[in-house]
Amino acid sequence: MRLSLPSPIRRPAFLPGRTGADAPVPARTVGDALFDEELLGRLRRLVLMSQKTIAQGLAGEHRSRRRGSSPEFADFKSYSQGDDFRRIDWNTYARLDGLFVRLSEVTTEFNVHLLLDASNSMDWRGDDRGPTKFAYARRLAGALGYVSLWRFDRVVLAPFGAELAPRFGPAQGRAQAVPLLRHLETLAPLGQTDLPAILDAYARVRRRPGLVILVSDLLSGEPADLGGPLRELRARGWQATVVHVVDPAELLGAPMTGVGPGGRPAPSELIEVESGEKLRLTPTDPVLSRYRAAIETWLAELDAVCAAEGTTYLRLQTDWPVETLVLQMLHERGVVG
Repeated sequence: MRLSLPSPIRRPAFLPGRTGADAPVPARTVGDALFDEELLGRLRRLVLMSQKTIAQGLAGEHRSRRRGSSPEFADFKSYSQGDDFRRIDWNTYARLDGLFVRLSEVTTEFNVHLLLDASNSMDWRGDDRGPTKFAYARRLAGALGYVSLWRFDRVVLAPFGAELAPRFGPAQGRAQAVPLLRHLETLAPLGQTDLPAILDAYARVRRRPGLVILVSDLLSGEPADLGGPLRELRARGWQATVVHVVDPAELLGAPMTGVGPGGRPAPSELIEVESGEKLRLTPTDPVLSRYRAAIETWLAELDAVCAAEGTTYLRLQTDWPVETLVLQMLHERGVVG
């Protein structure tokens, strides 16, 4: 049995998958319909959240700590020379015998950067009935981009493989939502990737910080390799969120459990889809137990690295519906509100 795998993570170096005469090659998802009106209707009621003030400009719909002349009341302050006398609150003057100026809320937009992993390991699924990780990630990135554009944030979508691919944006305004979704539906996988290098390069060439949301299967290097780039983002004033997309089969090693003659486990040849590297093994119970233990350790280390760098970490399985469960999880983790 030959198994087609996503990129290596830790020991063991491969993840399960299928190829050969008895199973299809990784499914191409270019041109698939990723979005429907039911999902878009839910997204219009949401807003992207920020844990700190990194907004820029005055065109969006996010509340800012800045105060201005919008009609929505926010606070009072004592009158001082140069304040607009038309904003003096005379009712407060009558009660307190002092001059106070009404302050109002200023709304701002965020700079939202969606970094989408388009490497070959994303173009994989353990079950032909489900989406590839790439299709799922594009749908999720489209949902977050749609929310941002609907609230007049400034959005950049940056797919990447070994290097950054041509990006969509910066774009702003609801009229850009459909072009963003169409752009996502036409994206194709881009080969191998070096995730830490991509993150580091992206932060260094942009002077104005913002929200950066990485959507990836994180199958590039060790978890500790993410620490440096995430630390650099935080030092430069960015707010980072890592959305980890996994296939359920990756967590269980299910496709490796073939049965040979006499009911014994069938030998498997694992093929890493980005480099072509191969590994032959027999998936006995001890081998599968070590595999699942390695997966649990890897996931725990990713969570710990993100927590240490003040980064929101959210793991999503491709069999979880975006329209309900995923939006609920994004809300609970403070990514959307």
